[in-house]
Amino acid sequence: MLSWIALIVVLAALIVIGTWAWGSMFGHKPVPTDASLETDVPAANRAALARGDINAIAFDVVPHGYRQEQVDDLLNALRDAQNQPENLKKD
Repeated sequence: MLSWIALIVVLAALIVIGTWAWGSMFGHKPVPTDASLETDVPAANRAALARGDINAIAFDVVPHGYRQEQVDDLLNALRDAQNQPENLKKD
């Protein structure tokens, strides 16, 4: 009976140590640099929207999705364009 308890304790310790080792080797990756510093993505998206070129709209990718401020800026531009439909070109 005591040998089973010792085995379970040793296995639990190995699992904890293995998880820590795996996480320290493969878990921490550097976050990509801020690509929006190189280009003005919101301005480029607003210009693409004004041209009616939906395929030119792009967002910077960050961990867990897109940059929220870029998406919000485009949604605000779409809302403003909806209030003034003459600003959008129809193809």
